[in-house]
Amino acid sequence: MAYRIVVGYDGSEHSRKALDAAIEIAKMASEGDIFITCAQHRSAPAVGFRGAEFGVEEMWDEQAEKIEKELAEAAERVRGAGVPCATACTPDRPDVTMLTVAHEIDARMIVVGARGAGAREGQRSILGSTTTRLLHEAADVPVLVV
Repeated sequence: MAYRIVVGYDGSEHSRKALDAAIEIAKMASEGDIFITCAQHRSAPAVGFRGAEFGVEEMWDEQAEKIEKELAEAAERVRGAGVPCATACTPDRPDVTMLTVAHEIDARMIVVGARGAGAREGQRSILGSTTTRLLHEAADVPVLVV
């Protein structure tokens, strides 16, 4: 049976460290593989205060292209380390995406960074909001916070 690991990835330094940890774990496990997840959650309607002509949809399209490129680069890094890899990117919140994928593939573990791309310079919190929500919700899947 494969040792499946779900990794939350948003391109941040913490998510890159989480990916590195998952690669090392997968290499030690028999038949280890990694599922890199990301989310393109839009917390508000895609219409700015100036209206649709302001180009908000174009901004989201550009962001989606950037995310897909970073996700492909992360997957190539995993494969380059000799570990099988798949990716999943959804419009859900990141914690929901990780849990959904973990349940769908019967993952043995979720690996996530302590904080993500949303962390602000000088922020004093140890854990980000996504990591905190994940720890509260992932009762049946172990979570490794890197």
